[in-house]
Amino acid sequence: MTDKTYSIRYPRRAFIRRSLTSIGKLLLTLFAEIQINGKDKLPKKGPVILAGNHASALEAALMAVFTPGIVEFLGNGDIPFDPNYAFITRAYDLIPINRGNLDRKGLQMGLEVLEQDGILGIFPEGGIWDPAQMQTQIGTAWLSYRSQSPIIPIGFGGMQGGLSKALHLQRPKFTMNVGEPLPPVVVTQKDTTIKQQLQNASEKIISEINALLPIEDLEDCHKRMDESYQLDIKVFSANTLITMPEDLKVMHGAAYAQFMFNPTMMDVLVRNLNLPIRPIKNVIRRFELEPLLNAWGAILDYLKINPGFFTYRFGMENGLAVKEALLELVELGKWVQTSGYALTLNPIRQFRNAHSGAHVIERGGCFPNSM
Repeated sequence: MTDKTYSIRYPRRAFIRRSLTSIGKLLLTLFAEIQINGKDKLPKKGPVILAGNHASALEAALMAVFTPGIVEFLGNGDIPFDPNYAFITRAYDLIPINRGNLDRKGLQMGLEVLEQDGILGIFPEGGIWDPAQMQTQIGTAWLSYRSQSPIIPIGFGGMQGGLSKALHLQRPKFTMNVGEPLPPVVVTQKDTTIKQQLQNASEKIISEINALLPIEDLEDCHKRMDESYQLDIKVFSANTLITMPEDLKVMHGAAYAQFMFNPTMMDVLVRNLNLPIRPIKNVIRRFELEPLLNAWGAILDYLKINPGFFTYRFGMENGLAVKEALLELVELGKWVQTSGYALTLNPIRQFRNAHSGAHVIERGGCFPNSM
């Protein structure tokens, strides 16, 4: 331990955090059945990184409540928290990370926690919009490499829909499987870039976490194979189908269709950010297009503030394509509106069921209850 001045001290807010975790433990054991395997591996002190899968807010609660030491979390700093539990996260506090944009400050604060022998809680997938099917983020591997801290993988089960069941007194079962500590990430291969080596290490961390998931949770996450998307667009004058001008054809419609099948992301835009996007739902022979144009415009305006919103969640290529699709749809919508026509948009998803092998076609999108 040195006399170095840190931008964040560990531990901090100890009284508040101990109080919250005590209340949380009482509520969790009262309203749910908790099974913890490998509890003795949870640390009292660090430096150590706790890395788990992420399907809901419950994983962070279980990690904080049942770890003997105080867990300092890296969490989302790019969007407001879910209003349902924002007051808890504000009280506990966390290190905000601007996901999708380079955030050296947040990562440096995480590094400083480990330098002070702290316990850092991270969810390497970086969000809950598509559990176990998202692009792995390299932040966890980078922090382990820079601090030479071991990583304890944790597989959580029974999380999806668990909070709702608990609130309806159905007493769901939550599982927390704590794995053996992984050694600190090292960079040794000279024929591969450091970034690629960190990416490889990140994928190994995720595979170790997935190996700890209950089989039913892992199967539930991996339902879709060979996914593809398309956006069927039609323009009508009364009952007559109109041919769209070549320069107004939507070239990135598949990316928009993918967005339309992601209810978690739409829920964030509606409830966390209060964007007026509800008109994007069920666009069938719509003549009044102003609300729809305003909805697309609101998303595009938000991307000026947070350009990484889609690229972080869909990957760079598909994320940029969503923005292009929105721009194209705005131009098409203005032409349809000016011409007095009606617009129909039908997003389509096709995939093969990973368990049965059946070919599935879904139409119309998938929307959260908030819409």
